[in-house]
Amino acid sequence: MAALKCPRCDSENIMPNLTVVDRVETMHDDYLAIEIDRKPDALVFKGSHRELLRANVCGECGNVDFTVDNPKELWETYSQRENS
Repeated sequence: MAALKCPRCDSENIMPNLTVVDRVETMHDDYLAIEIDRKPDALVFKGSHRELLRANVCGECGNVDFTVDNPKELWETYSQRENS
């Protein structure tokens, strides 16, 4: 597997796949996520799909790139949206 490189400074000092947390002081996990609703105008049963947001952080310049584990599933939900 090729080493990750920072798009800003070209460093290979990358901390990959870090968890992005919303609130540190809570007792349960409050991870940031991307959510897409298949039926955004529905009051209930929106057909939501959620993926946890992950971060790659450069140890040199601090650049942060966000990723999700299953972008194809997000795209599938997005492409099936009604009334968007």
